[in-house]
Amino acid sequence: MNSLFKNRLSSHLTEMLKYLRLVFNDYFVLALMFMIGGLGYYYSGVLKSLHQGTWWAALLMIVIFTASLQLGRLATLLEDPDYVFWLPKESEMHRYFKSGFNYSLVIAIVVQVVVWFISMPFMVRTMHVQMIFLLISLILLKITWLLSDYVRKFKIKTWLANRTIIRFCLPIITLVASFYINSIVGMIISIIFLLTLMWYARKLSGNVPVDWRDAIDDENSRMHTIYSFFNLFTDVKEIGGSVKRRRYLDWLVNRIKPKAENTYLYLYAHGIIRDTEMSGLFVRLTVIGLVLLLFVSGTWLPIILAVLFIYLIGFQLVPFYYHFDDNAFVHIYPIDQKNQLRSFQIVIRDMLMVTAILFAIAVAIANWGNWTTIGSVIIVEVIELIGFIYWYVPSRLRRAAIKR
Repeated sequence: MNSLFKNRLSSHLTEMLKYLRLVFNDYFVLALMFMIGGLGYYYSGVLKSLHQGTWWAALLMIVIFTASLQLGRLATLLEDPDYVFWLPKESEMHRYFKSGFNYSLVIAIVVQVVVWFISMPFMVRTMHVQMIFLLISLILLKITWLLSDYVRKFKIKTWLANRTIIRFCLPIITLVASFYINSIVGMIISIIFLLTLMWYARKLSGNVPVDWRDAIDDENSRMHTIYSFFNLFTDVKEIGGSVKRRRYLDWLVNRIKPKAENTYLYLYAHGIIRDTEMSGLFVRLTVIGLVLLLFVSGTWLPIILAVLFIYLIGFQLVPFYYHFDDNAFVHIYPIDQKNQLRSFQIVIRDMLMVTAILFAIAVAIANWGNWTTIGSVIIVEVIELIGFIYWYVPSRLRRAAIKR
């Protein structure tokens, strides 16, 4: 069973690396560097305005650490047919799950250390807490979290596999004790819960049947979360979109006059509005950028974030240019490719303009009175839209056509 997990893990990592290469392309890495630098500068500025004894600091850290503990579930790499093909080997599945537990634990610890490290300057500035004991508590809580997920893979009824208790109640109790009583007390609580779950998990052997339905559903849900994240930046074939009528948006597409030169304009406008994958991606990234900009003030950071999110949204819209290539009828239309490109540019121009206007309003609300930032974000957005739509898009499509 260990070799089975190793083979699946190798395939899984190859697939993840493929998507990571697509997500972290040269343009995105450059934009990410600016964003990290801007957020770091903003973070250091906020720290200077804080002082010891800030009453809401502990509450904020409890929320952040509880949220961070939810990152990273037990990876089993199970597949739907396993219920049929591996049922005869069910008594050995606990070894397979342990391999998945070890793999998941390494990633989970790295995530907790990174969150703890980023939060450390804030905690040092605002409260008295023993950092190393807090870090140990976080790691122990995450191990307990994963052990509970491990227990859930078997057909056994116990409150120790209750997700609400293990994922939320236990971390909140431990973190409240760590911040409001003593970090050592919080660590002792987390040790007690971990030992209880370890004792219980050791009782699981080959005699306990696997809950195949829940185990496969959990893994499918975990992978869907990962694919949904990648789908924010690139096309993911495992995420299948659907089509919705969206009658309430007819007033938008009805403005397109039924003329031959508007053929592709009609197709692209209807296609993006009715395609749940593309329209959902556009709405999600716009809302995320909007929320960030509403809470970010300063001179350069709002501009960088606005430019970054407009680029990300536009970058994801470009592949829609080929959406109708598999339709045989579009190839017999008496319409040249210049018309197709012009129609596509009109559609993404209108969509990105809506996003740019919303972002400019958000920046104006968050930075009211800072006319330099408000004026700069409007000017930079206009320059970016012109450059992206009339230079980047034709250039990218031309390069793609050469490679085809």
